[in-house]
Amino acid sequence: MSQTPHHSRPERPRIPNFKRFLLTGAVLGFVIGAVISLTGDRALGYSETTGALYIGALGALVGTGLAGVLGILLDRSGRDRT
Repeated sequence: MSQTPHHSRPERPRIPNFKRFLLTGAVLGFVIGAVISLTGDRALGYSETTGALYIGALGALVGTGLAGVLGILLDRSGRDRT
C-alpha cells in the first residue's frame, strides 16, 4: 500500500521580514558608528557627543543599506529554490 499525505498544504517560501532587517541594520550600524567615534580621536573639533551622533547616524545609514541588500539577496535565493 502506498501512503499518501493527508491534507498536506503546499509549502510557501519563507519571505524575510524586511522591516526587522532594516531596523536591526540601523541599530547595529548606529552602535558600531558611535563606538568607533567614541574610541577614536575627535575629528574637526566636534564634541564627543556630537561626533558620536554624526558617525552613529552615518553608521545607521550604511547598516540599513547593507541589511536591505542582505534581505533582497535572501528573498531572491528563497524564490530560486521553488
